[in-house]
Amino acid sequence: MNDPFEQFDLPVAFEVDRQQLDERFRRLQAELHPDRFVRQGDQARRMAAAVAADVNEAYAILGDDYRRALHLLERTGVAFDPERDTSQNIEFIEAQIEWRERMEEAAAARDGAALEAAGEELEQARAEARAKVADALKDPAAPAPEAKDRVLELRFFDRLLDELKRTRQNLARG
Repeated sequence: MNDPFEQFDLPVAFEVDRQQLDERFRRLQAELHPDRFVRQGDQARRMAAAVAADVNEAYAILGDDYRRALHLLERTGVAFDPERDTSQNIEFIEAQIEWRERMEEAAAARDGAALEAAGEELEQARAEARAKVADALKDPAAPAPEAKDRVLELRFFDRLLDELKRTRQNLARG
């Protein structure tokens, strides 16, 4: 895959102009639509489909804070294993345990109001984590030493918010 920033002709940065990203995505989709290659044969259609898949993946990376931050770290050679790496910040690890316990207790009690309150607090904490990632990646060519931990924290909040969403859906179903 080509570099997502290059594919979309965007500056390499954590902050991305979402409107510009969306406009360029629509333009690339139109340029690479398989119907445009009908007269050029199977190979041209397959090639366009492969490039379109590459563009879709690049768009997904650039459109997601965590994936974009991870990509920026990888560009600078920061070793990162998303499945194995965990935050080394003891205070944050303790906070993770507290967040999870709170959610589990609210879910077990089927307390929608407590889940709603936890969701609002999680959204606020995620926004703060995102701001810390943006600050740590201010210079994407030389990320701050704490950048990896900040990205791991952002991933935690994204995952916990997804878990909270599933918990709410399960409670709504009965």
